[in-house]
Amino acid sequence: MGNTKLANPAPLGLMGFGMTTILLNLHNVGYFALDGIILAMGIFYGGIAQIFAGLLEYKKATLSV
Repeated sequence: MGNTKLANPAPLGLMGFGMTTILLNLHNVGYFALDGIILAMGIFYGGIAQIFAGLLEYKKATLSV
């Protein structure tokens, strides 16, 4: 149980950053209005996914200080 291997969480963090950037840029070009669902997706993908990826990186001890 103590020898559990985790996958690389960096793609999750990068996906969160990329999705948030794409959503906000689609709003900037006028593709859609900035309503509640877009803000919720931005907060979830941009914030929660990156925090979760950071916690997984910390657990894997791959962070360099």
